[in-house]
Amino acid sequence: MAYSPPTSTRTRERLERENARLLVERTAALNLNSIPPTSTRTRERLSALEAENAALRAAGATFFSTAPRTAGRTRVALEAARAENAKLQASALRKEARTSTATLEALKRLEAENMRRRSELQTIDVLYMIDCTGSMAPWIREAAAKVVDVAQHISHKFQGYKVRFGFLGYRDFDDGSDRFTELPFTTNVAELQAKLDVTKAKGGGDGPEDVLGALAKAAKLPWSARTRVLYHIADAPSHFSQFNDDPGDDYPSTDPDGRSHLDAGIILRALGELNIDYHFVQAKKTYTEKMIKEFSRMYDNKPALRVLQVLDLGWDTTKFLPTVVETITASVSRTILRSESESISSTVLPDVPLITTIDWGSADTWGDLVNARSMSCNPAHSLQVVLDTPLEDLLKSTMDIYIRMQPFASGTQRYAFPMYEPHNNRRLVAKVFKRGPADRENYLEVMSTQSIAYKLANEFNTRRPPRPIDFLDVRVLEIRRPSGGIMYVTVEPFVEGNYVKHNNNANYSNELKVTAQAYSHFTWEASNNQLIVVDLQGVEYIMTDPVIHSANPLKDFGSTDLGLEGINLFFSNHRCNFVCKHLGLGRHPCQPSGEISTATEDMHRILEAAGPREVNCAAVGCGRIITLTTNRASAQSKTKSKANGLCDACNERLKEKHRAVCEEPGCDVMFEFQPYWFTAKGMAVPKRCSEHRGKRNAKQQSKVVIN
Repeated sequence: MAYSPPTSTRTRERLERENARLLVERTAALNLNSIPPTSTRTRERLSALEAENAALRAAGATFFSTAPRTAGRTRVALEAARAENAKLQASALRKEARTSTATLEALKRLEAENMRRRSELQTIDVLYMIDCTGSMAPWIREAAAKVVDVAQHISHKFQGYKVRFGFLGYRDFDDGSDRFTELPFTTNVAELQAKLDVTKAKGGGDGPEDVLGALAKAAKLPWSARTRVLYHIADAPSHFSQFNDDPGDDYPSTDPDGRSHLDAGIILRALGELNIDYHFVQAKKTYTEKMIKEFSRMYDNKPALRVLQVLDLGWDTTKFLPTVVETITASVSRTILRSESESISSTVLPDVPLITTIDWGSADTWGDLVNARSMSCNPAHSLQVVLDTPLEDLLKSTMDIYIRMQPFASGTQRYAFPMYEPHNNRRLVAKVFKRGPADRENYLEVMSTQSIAYKLANEFNTRRPPRPIDFLDVRVLEIRRPSGGIMYVTVEPFVEGNYVKHNNNANYSNELKVTAQAYSHFTWEASNNQLIVVDLQGVEYIMTDPVIHSANPLKDFGSTDLGLEGINLFFSNHRCNFVCKHLGLGRHPCQPSGEISTATEDMHRILEAAGPREVNCAAVGCGRIITLTTNRASAQSKTKSKANGLCDACNERLKEKHRAVCEEPGCDVMFEFQPYWFTAKGMAVPKRCSEHRGKRNAKQQSKVVIN
């Protein structure tokens, strides 16, 4: 349609408003309708986007006031603009539909497969294995009285799970047909209670009992659930001198079944291979501790996160109900944490119940205070070194932490657990993979990805964008529990707030978060077209869990790295905004044609100017969040190289000064220094005066312990 061009400023403003309105509607349509609400994170994102969209409409209504009635020629121009925008919107929706069809079909197939497997995986088998000799009457009575309560608690906590309970009572060889009493796994809790009600504490003969015979029977039971719990209560050890110091043991070397102490290793390893979580309640610690020490040595498998759990309850039978519930809950979580021997990379494991509140003030009740070995990337390295070898010269330290083994959040790939470091009063988040190998390399890969994103964010901030971008400080912990267990986790600061996804690792992008989109574009150029950082999500612009697409097929950043395809997908949905222009970013061949209108860019500027300016504390290992003032944010390039880039706690530590004698041979100069200034930068504290530091100190900067 031919029409006369609008000639007045007011008309141009009206057209800009129309374009801005249609852009907001298009963005809302694409963002809110193209992604199916299949997960908690997606629903939260939709809610956040809906709220954001409402705010934008209100802001737009305020900023773009209604113009007076226009002349005929202007109305024609506006109608033409609407028609053109409608065509563009329809074209964009068709493109979005074509792009997402394959993804949606794959998602539906995956959901169907997960639904089929969920009934198999959301299962728990619990076996009560109880010493039923004469002295154990209190524990047998308590078990009979509380098994129904246990079942009700577990059913409430794990809604949708199928839970089976079994019972295996044992005595000794001299008890004949009463040597064992058992009930196969059943969902009928009343049947289990009836069995326990008629079980009498009797017999036993000598002190030690037929523990190995009972464990051998337990290993042969029809275990089929995903989570398998053996809850063993006893006050006496097994036969054989290797497991007890009782001179009255009738079978110190070989029992009537022909077993010796060597069979214990075979049986216990079989329990481990069956992924049975073994929990032992010792009613008489001094009598059973030798056996448990040996059993642990045979059963424990640190790489598989398998550790014999010992509950020292004595004769306090009132703890039966709470400890069984906690034991089963912890076992479900541990099942998720274990590395899998089979490949399940295409199937999401069933969700475990999430805790809704975190009582940070009671962290010392979560479990033992454990010492963990910490590894983090060295921030002193240049951008190019971090891009090439992010894991070179890792900083290593130790920290004492409490970790609650129940997740409070669940993502696509990982669970998030509360962690607390009492020494520095830090609230942390420990993240663990839901699937695949639980080895150190997988966690180091996550840390290196975030380290690259963090280093690029620092470079981005030196260009003085309207708002700074930052990534949470992430490190890998190797946790060794007092019981001997070992596990790897990534750890980052706990940040209050709603997490919003700004873009993902395919072609979704929230065009209203322009600084995030500009940062992704910037990473492509700052890395010399080596990679792009996407999947940006976080509280405002303090982000975590990014994804890297690498243009180099020999440099893989994990299963989420889509390579050049992922890079092209991002740019195919990215129109350069005012932040991109401010940074002088070049155009990518896959970017769509057309510019963002002036009115829309004005709206973007208002939104970005109104947002908070928060970054991590600049000190290595701190992780606290600080808010920058407008002036400091405008000089972001200087902020992180000065003390005012530190939180209040770190600034307090900066006040401490030490004095030392120069270690350079022949120099006895006494010099003064601030130890935390060096620690905060990831550098070793100086051992020489300023005159003699030079290159010697530079060589030490990459080998430092951060406390």
